[in-house]
Amino acid sequence: MRLSKSDKHQKAQTMLFRKLGDALGNQLEKSSPGSPILLPNGARIFNRLVEFLRNQYVHYGFQEVITPTIYKKALWAKSGHLENYADDMFTVTSTSPSRSDEPALDANSAANEYGLKPMNCPGHCLIFAAQKRSYRDLPIRYADFSPLHRNEVSGALSGLTRVRRFHQDDGHIFCRPSQIEDEIRKTLDFIRVAYSVFRLGPYRLALSTRPESYIGSLDDWAQAEGSLKRALDACGQTWTLNEGDGAFYGPKIDVILKDSDGKEHQTATVQLDFQLPKRFELEYQAPAPEVEQRGETTTDAALLAVSGPVAPVLIHRAVLGSVERLMALLIEHYNGKWPFWLNPRQGIILTVNDSEPVVEWARRTQRVLLGVEEALEGGVVAPSGLGAIDVDDSARSLQLKVREAKTKGYGMIIVVGPKNVAEGTVSVDATGVPQVGDKPAEKGLEMTPEELVVFMKAKKPPSAMDLTNPSDPPPDYITAAAAHGIRLRQSAPIRRGPMPLELPILTHLKTKRVILASASPRRKALLAQIGLPNLEVFPSTEPEDLDKKVHTPEEYVAATARRKCMAVYQLAIDQQEAAEKAAAAHKPSSPDDKPPTIPDEPALVISADTIIATRAGQILEKPRTEADHVRMLTHLRDTRVHRVLTAVCVLAPKEDATHPGYEIATHTEETSVFFAQANDGLPDDVIASYVRTREGADKAGGYALQGVGGMLLVEKIEGSVDNVIGLPVRKTLQLCEKVVFKQGVDEDEEETGSEEE
Repeated sequence: MRLSKSDKHQKAQTMLFRKLGDALGNQLEKSSPGSPILLPNGARIFNRLVEFLRNQYVHYGFQEVITPTIYKKALWAKSGHLENYADDMFTVTSTSPSRSDEPALDANSAANEYGLKPMNCPGHCLIFAAQKRSYRDLPIRYADFSPLHRNEVSGALSGLTRVRRFHQDDGHIFCRPSQIEDEIRKTLDFIRVAYSVFRLGPYRLALSTRPESYIGSLDDWAQAEGSLKRALDACGQTWTLNEGDGAFYGPKIDVILKDSDGKEHQTATVQLDFQLPKRFELEYQAPAPEVEQRGETTTDAALLAVSGPVAPVLIHRAVLGSVERLMALLIEHYNGKWPFWLNPRQGIILTVNDSEPVVEWARRTQRVLLGVEEALEGGVVAPSGLGAIDVDDSARSLQLKVREAKTKGYGMIIVVGPKNVAEGTVSVDATGVPQVGDKPAEKGLEMTPEELVVFMKAKKPPSAMDLTNPSDPPPDYITAAAAHGIRLRQSAPIRRGPMPLELPILTHLKTKRVILASASPRRKALLAQIGLPNLEVFPSTEPEDLDKKVHTPEEYVAATARRKCMAVYQLAIDQQEAAEKAAAAHKPSSPDDKPPTIPDEPALVISADTIIATRAGQILEKPRTEADHVRMLTHLRDTRVHRVLTAVCVLAPKEDATHPGYEIATHTEETSVFFAQANDGLPDDVIASYVRTREGADKAGGYALQGVGGMLLVEKIEGSVDNVIGLPVRKTLQLCEKVVFKQGVDEDEEETGSEEE
């Protein structure tokens, strides 16, 4: 009998599950349909996925919270779930009237009924509402891994992909209206980073709009859908419209992945919600509240002098979606060839024989790898963070044990014999760890158990910080060598990473309020790398609308940087003055009612603007669409060489308060970039492939010199490297010194291209 496609798919899934060693307790699930039971191997994968996300939360600014599993029905009525989502919820009541919260009422009264939560948003709204909030506090980002329950139709239940009890990497962002598109952009970037680590994709994006059953006004829905459309257009990736499939409280962006059977699964989601904040009466205090609610800014002192309540916007987001569903997709995707960090069977120690010294050395190696060889004070251990490390010290032949370990999918096979005991080493075969690119498989490595710990930890997944922050210190030589299976003996302490720069200007600014008038993470990272880690990022909203036909590229970029700097400085001063007036007019209603905090005057404002000037003098900025991106890079290749111009503008208040009250200086740095040619490794298909990586979608000229773009597209450069990345650091430091330490001195004006007012 021939198997159908779905039968083959189910059979393949079953084989994969068996290969995991019954990671999933499918048979046990009959006692609770739709509620998967994860056995040890499945739990290890689950915990690794959650741990991976927690590591990313540090970079993306999320705070993890834990919320109740059940809430009273009154809460679900307030949120709108009872009206719009009741069929998908489980109801919980007490069987003992004496234990009811309202014993005077009937046990079946609505006051004594609870609902198992299908989502975390109402609980997170309660957390937000528990404190008074200021516009300075936003965005506030909460993350929650608490289990969720949804009453799926029994016929729709399917393995791990359609369940009733599951865990979602649920996150909620409470932000100002002006922060919506930036937060959505960051969330889409988070999704891109995570899925690139898992090597999942390509995935498609779908915008789901207002359904038939919805809450809120049509104006709110139009505004929300417009914000999501603009964010999708800005991300540079193609997307489709899924009309009428939004959540009842707002439109959403869904990430859709296909399994090997061609079936589509929705995983990540980004949802925009104006309704829940209103239903829960959430608010924060801000100057010029009406302007703030529209997502706009103002410099009108009269408007800024009045503060009032503003409703935040709520962004629901899940990067993995259902963790259980993603596990099912990953089980199939990796087909037993797990990345080492995610492998539930990371290593096994095999003994050559069962003699006592060999077995004892194997057991000691296991304890070292797990981090339990030496207990801390009080008997507490400090686990290494590695997964399960098994030991096979049976009397069977080594050949048989190795074959079995490979069949079970162990990442590393660690062999211990009499020679290893004598030398204090182990022999490592890491061919079970999937390699990236052309890197050769690692086999026949000899190292101590302690060095093996370092070697195994080096197989961790990259974090968002690893992928985006160039300021991380490099590993020392011992760590780097161990990570590549090379043994070095450390004769003297080696310093980890460079010591911070000790320059007068950096020392002066460390305790001051320094504003970076740019949202560029690259500029922030470059400044952090030289010793300014505590920058206040205050992106300019000044429109970049100078006429490119009237201005030369040098004039355009310098004027744009200057306008950004002036606009942000003026807005910071206006907000400071408004806060002073509000504090003076403040009349406390209780001992806890404190006046608003008055921010310090900025000690320095740094702005920058980067453009590409083609050979013909045309100004290029960021690509608008994928097609525009391809055209831009093709043009840069065909014209061979172009100029990267970055204008830096810095401003500091004058100490003597003479007119105009500040010192300002600008400098424009120029770097020539030479692209490779079509007949020299850069044909059209390479450009198209690079565009699909999205690496250069948010960069002037459409490429990143510090990334894949620098390796594939660029042949050479003439000039400053960091200028192409986004900020000429050395010149920036010179400008900072000038406006802070050399106020009123004109001797370097011509050399630095500075200007004063």
